[in-house]
Amino acid sequence: MSRLASFLGRLGVAVTLALLALAVARWRPIAAATPVEVRALPLALPAIGFAVTAALTGRPRRPVRWRPVLAALGLAVLALAGAVAGRGPAGLPAEVSGASGLIGATEPGPIDVVGRDLRMPAMPRRVTLRWTGALRLPESGLYRLWVEGRGRATVVVHGHTLLQGEGNPLAAEVAVALARGTVPIEVALQQTAPGPRLRLGWTRPDGRREAIPVRYLGPPLPAWRWWLTDTLAVVVALLLGVLAWLLPWDRPQRVPLPRPVTAGEVAVSMVGHMLLLAVMSWPMVRDLAHTGPMDRPDGRVNAWILGWVGSTVWTEPSRVFQAPACHPLPDTLAFTENLLLPAALSAPLQRWSGPVLAYDATLLGSLLLSGLAAQLLVRRVTGDRLAAFVAGACFAAGPQRWIRLAHLHAQLTVFLPLALLAFDRFWERRSLRRALVVGVMLGLQGLASIYLGAITAAALAVAVAIAVFAGLRPRELGRLVLGFLVAAAMLAPVLRPYLRMRAFEGQEFSLETVANTAATLPSYAAAGTAAWGWLTERLLDPAALRDALFPGLTLLVLGIAGLARAPRRYRAVAIAASVVAFVFSLGPETAFYRFLYEHVVLIRGVRALARFSLVPVLSLCVLTGLALAGRARVLAWSALALVMVESANLPLRLQRYDGPSPAARWLAGRPGAVLVLPLAENDTKALLDGLAHRRPLVNGSPAFVPRPFDRAMELFANGLGDEGLRFLRAVGVTDVVLDGSSPAAALRPGVREVASFPDERVAEVVPGDLATVVGPGDPVATRWTPAGVVVVLPQPRDLERVVFELSDGEWVTRPRLEVSDDGLSWHVVDATASLADATLSLYRNPTRGRGAIRFAPVTTRFLRLDARLPARPGAVEVGPAQALP
Repeated sequence: MSRLASFLGRLGVAVTLALLALAVARWRPIAAATPVEVRALPLALPAIGFAVTAALTGRPRRPVRWRPVLAALGLAVLALAGAVAGRGPAGLPAEVSGASGLIGATEPGPIDVVGRDLRMPAMPRRVTLRWTGALRLPESGLYRLWVEGRGRATVVVHGHTLLQGEGNPLAAEVAVALARGTVPIEVALQQTAPGPRLRLGWTRPDGRREAIPVRYLGPPLPAWRWWLTDTLAVVVALLLGVLAWLLPWDRPQRVPLPRPVTAGEVAVSMVGHMLLLAVMSWPMVRDLAHTGPMDRPDGRVNAWILGWVGSTVWTEPSRVFQAPACHPLPDTLAFTENLLLPAALSAPLQRWSGPVLAYDATLLGSLLLSGLAAQLLVRRVTGDRLAAFVAGACFAAGPQRWIRLAHLHAQLTVFLPLALLAFDRFWERRSLRRALVVGVMLGLQGLASIYLGAITAAALAVAVAIAVFAGLRPRELGRLVLGFLVAAAMLAPVLRPYLRMRAFEGQEFSLETVANTAATLPSYAAAGTAAWGWLTERLLDPAALRDALFPGLTLLVLGIAGLARAPRRYRAVAIAASVVAFVFSLGPETAFYRFLYEHVVLIRGVRALARFSLVPVLSLCVLTGLALAGRARVLAWSALALVMVESANLPLRLQRYDGPSPAARWLAGRPGAVLVLPLAENDTKALLDGLAHRRPLVNGSPAFVPRPFDRAMELFANGLGDEGLRFLRAVGVTDVVLDGSSPAAALRPGVREVASFPDERVAEVVPGDLATVVGPGDPVATRWTPAGVVVVLPQPRDLERVVFELSDGEWVTRPRLEVSDDGLSWHVVDATASLADATLSLYRNPTRGRGAIRFAPVTTRFLRLDARLPARPGAVEVGPAQALP
């Protein structure tokens, strides 16, 4: 059976790789017409599946001569490249124009354009593209012309407008009978949203659906040039399949025996990782104190977390989670990551130079130590130091690092490989001491990043399950349980505020919210780096992508090849943990995740499920090291170079942060809380600047938006007003920071300007009317209808307000209220509803906050309320005017 599986696996790899080569040959600039119509993405998963099967079931084979096939493949690729270059340009160029006229033109090609194709000097924000030329129809019959992309597109054939469409996304098609021959075509695209995109294609009479190939557009080329391209493309595909069949990549081989890791090896490896990270992070290393990912909200909020936690954990640890954000809510740090361990360690840098140096040093230090940890995991089973270093370098500086610079909480991966290393050591000698080390590594990873703690726990759970099947005895399992209890004890002080916040807010991530941040299958084929990003943008539908998770071709190929050489325990954990993490990353699309979501409370606190892709990445890095162990050193260095080329995004997009604004510095030492307007527009900068004054801020950047903060955004959507001022006084806000271009704050009633700077003004809130928490009334019989809410009293009584439990609907300041004595004759009563009071009520009780409709005293028995009222179904309450506290 194993022999048959190996044969079928190798045959499947050979066939799918040949088909993949044919699919790639259809892309530009080759643009070959292949005898088989295939697409690359649907073939990727079968190719990986066949390769994994072949690697796992590989058997010793007689040596075969594969080098001549490799040489022939190289010659065929060179010949194909020469044929494409000698063929000359084909297709139609696009004229690019803006409001001021013609800007330039693209190179001839298919009518298939994305934003990066239009990198021209002085590019305006909105452009129009126009293709004009000849379209050659290979046969007569019914064609379906279609366009995809975004913008406003028009297709004119032979002077007749056949197709028009607009949208984001844009998708339109039309069926038209066309005769074989040449017809004039004109295509126009008007940009209506950032990033123009258009692809013109057809479904031919024989049923083939494709973007219109360049050979049918523009001036014709000699037929033999296309014949030569097509033939060479087929030859390359066949040779690639034969080479995959002949190569001994799936043959089991012993890795070099492990040798002790010396202090010198660790020192040299650290220097190597430092040099590599210095290159890959350019230009960050030029100015670590001021330059970082501060142009992105996640970068600023993570820098703020480091600053707040680092300065508080050593002096007032009990106040760490009472962060000065989303005032006056409690436990506000629990709305996001806490970064407790890195913040504590980077606190001296924070005090010395500020948040950017602390951020950059934490990021680069974590990458360096993560690479060293992955290297040690490989060195555990092999004596090849260079191969282990390459594996660690791939984990430290792979593509997942440079597309998520602002996600510091996803970069703190030091203890994930160390936890797996500790578990492997426990498997060798199953002592209590080694079990406790496993728990300590898990606990430290959770203290560094809650997200990565959950990912590490999932990987360890898979490893333990495999160990149980492999013969782990109950007593040994009990020792591991003690280790995990140590991790729980380490994390209990951190988890308690999260659970307390969850109980107080009554909120958790919904399945809909989680689905928006989960991965999709196309996400694993999408790349965010320069080497492959252009291909992602051209071939994949942006609407299907929520993240870029492609690990790189080199890492994928070598990782699969490493399965044939990996020790059985490494192989089992790598495959099982990667599969579980992959399924989990897809979120609600899988029944597995939905089951866990319904039955495990902690699962509902994990939002960005795509980050579970880190487990397959670590597995590929470790397996790559095992694949390279014992090979020629030139192969290891070449693999490292290729991985870095695939991972690079040089130069990185960074921004300089020169410290808090003058207004933030001026606010230091004054009493009360602060509001920076406009609320929720640039809150992460307000938080980062707030490190200068450390006063409570109404502003915040929570991972999920609490109901009270949502109402506060509505309250201040149009700036300051009487209602907003009533709320600010009630929660102790004394200063408001406004944009410098705003009208003079001194002219607004209720505030007076106390400081002015070039870009900001500071206004002081003067004493006045305060918002009040809406108190309960008397519950009464209530009937909910589509036309409104009807309240029926047992008998007529004097009323001045109606109280209702708040829903999340849009606020109605002047709701329609009707009263009646008999339920038949109704008349309208002038009524108002205070958003300030309702918002304050939600801040005091997010789960059961109340709103109130107030009106002049009236004696009635029946009331009919506005259907637009943001009220939860249930009994409303009535009563006299509320007494002020």
